[in-house]
Amino acid sequence: EEDKNLKSLIFRIRHAKVFEATYTSNLKIKAKDWDKEAQQVKTSFNIDKAKRLKFNKQVLEIKEAILSILNPLHSYNNITSKWIREEINKILYPTNYLPVQEDKPDTLLKWVSEFIKNAPNRKHKTTGRLLANSNIQEYRTTFKHLSNYANSLNKMDFNFEDINQHFYDGFVEYLQSIDFTANTIGKHIRKLKLMLNEAYKIGLHTNNNYKDFYVFNEDIDNIYLTEDELAKIKDVDLSNSPYLDRVRDWFLLLAWTGCRFSDLNQITKTDFESSFITLRQQKTDTKVIIPLHPVVSEIFKKYDYKLPNEISNQRFNEYIKEVGKRADINNKEIITKTIGGKRQTTKHLKYELISSHTGRRSFCTNMYKRGLPTLMIMSISGHKTEKSFLKYIKVKQEEHAHMMAKAWESMYK
Repeated sequence: EEDKNLKSLIFRIRHAKVFEATYTSNLKIKAKDWDKEAQQVKTSFNIDKAKRLKFNKQVLEIKEAILSILNPLHSYNNITSKWIREEINKILYPTNYLPVQEDKPDTLLKWVSEFIKNAPNRKHKTTGRLLANSNIQEYRTTFKHLSNYANSLNKMDFNFEDINQHFYDGFVEYLQSIDFTANTIGKHIRKLKLMLNEAYKIGLHTNNNYKDFYVFNEDIDNIYLTEDELAKIKDVDLSNSPYLDRVRDWFLLLAWTGCRFSDLNQITKTDFESSFITLRQQKTDTKVIIPLHPVVSEIFKKYDYKLPNEISNQRFNEYIKEVGKRADINNKEIITKTIGGKRQTTKHLKYELISSHTGRRSFCTNMYKRGLPTLMIMSISGHKTEKSFLKYIKVKQEEHAHMMAKAWESMYK
């Protein structure tokens, strides 16, 4: 039990009338055993000589620390006891002030979790903009499937050295087992490779097997709506369903501007006095200038230039199918794609396949069929390369033949 007569040794620090501060040390001694004049333990103190010398040495160390702090200063203004105490402790107890060394993630799932945690501060490598929430959500989804894949193997995690062709084949097989399409699997492989590459660059691992992982990319049979079908969408009576009426109008805005759903709010905030819509696309940070199509102008006027806020993409895709059904967009469509690793062909009524992205695809395809130059359409849609643009063009071989025949009629009159 500690002697209640022991008192902490306090150092008083003064410089003329400029400042006065105190430092309360961890050294404790009885008042009667301390020599104020000599500033050391009294020699008459009944204590082991070695302990007395050690105590006096500690007193000198604190004095030296104080002098080492004050001597380099050019001014003694604004010195406080708090500042003095912290500076002395940094010298006497340096280990208490070492930066906290965080454990580096040494396994795949630990790293992916760390990557996602820091994702809000990451910037797009080409635009320099912070990642959108939708991008971060994609990383979270990939993490979820990696975790589930580990669970299916009765594993908690994967070591970086385990990331090889066997791991890749197993992960792909797992994704196929839950009936993912080839393109969805490719999206998760792409995210995985990006995160593994980041870990490789910062030295978390030296395994570069991931660089050979194949990213699936399948050109599937997406639909578009012809100008006649868009007219049927425009003319269908939805007066008894105001929510469908709004979704119809939002869809027509996409189909006659070529914008993505994520840019819909920018369309509705355009300068209506201008004959153009100018916006910077959220996904690519590309600036586009879009002329106002008559249908777009009509929709603006319908709402007195105060369009309602858009709804979620999921709800939009649900409602626009109902709009298509009421507009009799019911041609039969055959869709072929790889699901669960197997090539599957399914039949649908066309309205069942309409989504928000059908609008942008319809714009590109209809303008292409009109004979507008590819580069002109790309400048409106914001596509960076002709290769990526041509993926949007859903013109069938028969339609291409008719387009060429029509061109020949004007060329060889």
